[in-house]
Amino acid sequence: MRFLILLAAAGSFTASTASASNPFGNFSRSCTRVGLFHNFFLSATCFHPEDDGTNALSANELDLAMCIGLDQRSGRMQWEVYGKLSNYCANCTIRAPVGRVEHLLTCSCQPLMGSRGPARSTLNLDEGIANDWGTLRCAGGIAASPRGD
Repeated sequence: MRFLILLAAAGSFTASTASASNPFGNFSRSCTRVGLFHNFFLSATCFHPEDDGTNALSANELDLAMCIGLDQRSGRMQWEVYGKLSNYCANCTIRAPVGRVEHLLTCSCQPLMGSRGPARSTLNLDEGIANDWGTLRCAGGIAASPRGD
C-alpha cells in the first residue's frame, strides 16, 4: 500500500514538473549563430548543462521539413509532423526582429488548392522548436526528443 502511494506521488510530481517547464519554444534564448542553409535546414549552436555544473556548446542542425508543413487552403506554414515544407515553399529566410528574442522563418509558398500564385508566409520558430540539452528539437514527430520530453 505504501508503494502505491509513493508511486502516485512521484507520478504527480513528474507530471507537474514537465508541464511547468514545457521544453518547446524559445530556443532563441539559449542558442546562438542561428541560420538557415539549403533553404530548409536550421542550424544553431546551443548551450547545454554539463554534469560538472558548467555549460557547454553544441552545434547542430534540424530539417524543418520534418516539423513544418503548409495549410493548403490559406497557404500559411504550420507546425506539422513530416510537414514536407520543401514540397511547397522556396526562397526561405530567417531573421531575428530587433529588440525581440525570437527567430522568424519567411518563405514563398504555393498551396495545392486554389488558383492563386505563391504567397509569403511567416512562422515564429520559437513557438515549436526547443533546445533539448543542446540539440534542436521540434514539437511532435520524428524530430521530438527520444526521451519523450
